[in-house]
Amino acid sequence: MFAQVLLSGLALGSIYGLVALGFAVVFKATDVFNFAQGMFVVCGAFFAVTAITLLGLPFPLAIAAIIGACATLGVVIHVLLIQPLAGRPMLSVIMLTIALSIVLRALIEMGFGPQGRTLVTPLPAGIFLVGGVRISQLHLIAALVSWACMAGFGAFFKFTSIGLLMRATADNHEAAIVSGVNVNVMNRLAWAIGSVLAGIGGLFLGQLQIVSTELESIGLLALPAVVIGGMQSIPGAIVGGLLVGLIEQFAASYISPKSSDILIYVLLMLILMVRPWGLFGQRELGRV
Repeated sequence: MFAQVLLSGLALGSIYGLVALGFAVVFKATDVFNFAQGMFVVCGAFFAVTAITLLGLPFPLAIAAIIGACATLGVVIHVLLIQPLAGRPMLSVIMLTIALSIVLRALIEMGFGPQGRTLVTPLPAGIFLVGGVRISQLHLIAALVSWACMAGFGAFFKFTSIGLLMRATADNHEAAIVSGVNVNVMNRLAWAIGSVLAGIGGLFLGQLQIVSTELESIGLLALPAVVIGGMQSIPGAIVGGLLVGLIEQFAASYISPKSSDILIYVLLMLILMVRPWGLFGQRELGRV
């Protein structure tokens, strides 16, 4: 029982970590606290329904279409909504992302209806036994793909020239502009990456759950994950996602399904009171 819950928590936490990573990338690059990240997860799930179920595209082509649609969504949102608010107070941008979440939810429900949809893909959904422990193949694939995406992004961010430019932009916008870096392009790339990571999370959550706008609440667990790990820490977002997944599974299995949210947000409040910069974040010091 313990081993099975542990593995399920790690698999689910890997998906949360993937979504939280997208959130952290956007915040680190653009200083935008994106409350619409949960709806990006929903959009990814419905892009999957459209490409796989409605259009009947071959699975590899459907994956490419989902990634392209998510990236386009992130770029369009940055160009039309986020970039015009550059330099405005953070509260204005936060309220904009909340409004964006509401608008996206309404558009999806208008286009697809309020009823949930089942997402079926060629990915195996069976169970296999390892030492008496039942392991879901879909959970395992979701965890492996999530870790591959996180590792790939980490390598891109650290070893490529574009990743170096993104890091420079995230560290100091003004210095990047003076150095000739096109900050707007880097910010759009950050929003595209954040949207794609959320969309991949939506693809797996849509198979593990029912595809509906209610997936937003699951996707929004990336918010406590990224705050717990550290708002500007990429490794912190991953660790925070794993912690949230483990807490959710152990609480639901050993206490009650409703207790998971209580424990997750109690941990969030404790982190904010004791270490508000997160487990892996860096404390910001200012001189007076």
